[in-house]
Amino acid sequence: MNQIKSRRHTPYTKFKAYLDETGVKQKELAYLLGKSTSALNQNLNGTGGDFSVAELRLICATFKISADEYFLRPEVSK
Repeated sequence: MNQIKSRRHTPYTKFKAYLDETGVKQKELAYLLGKSTSALNQNLNGTGGDFSVAELRLICATFKISADEYFLRPEVSK
């Protein structure tokens, strides 16, 4: 029987959409970060731990994107 995992943080839907639009596979991103695809999927969906600061820096530098735009939660910036 499948268990539904509760969310530990808000999913990164905007970043997931970016990956889809640019054709970047989760497997490729997981390899870049040195983690399993399952662990990355949990990071993205909010069911696992959050990304580390080092991981966010690597993601943003690699894809030339802003952490504020893709990872900052609006309620935090108020």
